[in-house]
Amino acid sequence: MSETRNGRVGGKVVLITGGARNQGLGHGETLAREDARVILADIADEAGESAAAALTGQGLSLRYLRLDVASSDSWQAAMDDIRSREGRLDVLVNNAAILGKSGLEACSLEEWNQVLTVNLTGTFLGIQHAVPLMRSSGAGSIINISSVIGNLGTEFNFAYSVSKAAVQMVTRSAAVTLAPEIRVNTIIPGGIDTDMLRALPDHIRRQRLAAYPMGRAGKIAEVSQAVLFLASDESTFTTGAEIRVDGGALAGVKQRAST
Repeated sequence: MSETRNGRVGGKVVLITGGARNQGLGHGETLAREDARVILADIADEAGESAAAALTGQGLSLRYLRLDVASSDSWQAAMDDIRSREGRLDVLVNNAAILGKSGLEACSLEEWNQVLTVNLTGTFLGIQHAVPLMRSSGAGSIINISSVIGNLGTEFNFAYSVSKAAVQMVTRSAAVTLAPEIRVNTIIPGGIDTDMLRALPDHIRRQRLAAYPMGRAGKIAEVSQAVLFLASDESTFTTGAEIRVDGGALAGVKQRAST
């Protein structure tokens, strides 16, 4: 087991992909404030180094590590680095993702391959490479970040939607395979106030958020609390689960009175 500290994830070593900004950075800060030893992994070196330095300056245990999630060699180098420096890995958050811009007919093979490689293959490689180090650490929690768009047909962001649906099946299969040593769960965020949401055309973003029963975008901190639960020992009987942090988007559409 990890060393005991005061926080909810005290002493746990956590690797977060796509950790240089937005949700990944928010999750890292939340876990670090609960006494985890956090590694922010990304290819955005300048942003990652700056974020890590700022949070370390606040007394948090956190560092940046370059990691290309689409590269098996990069994953192996990351595991070697963590084994050498931290000696263990307790939590992996597969957060790295790219959006893609096209619907079915406009989606090029290049866009399809790029989105699937980062979002789906990156998740697969992360699990595959993390498992040996987690087993040697005694246990582990893998948290895969999906999306409501992985559960709803959409005429936009075709490759992204497919990739996020597949991440949920990866989670279920991995959970069955790796239990009881390693838990694998999915978080399904709705529209969260990040650069990815803001990159959508205005009319699409407004349309999606208006349909949510909560009627607004989610906050990164609201997703981070679900990550914290799954990373902690409070969730030791939870595996193969899908936790929705989506403002009710998958529950149904709320009909609002016109103004």
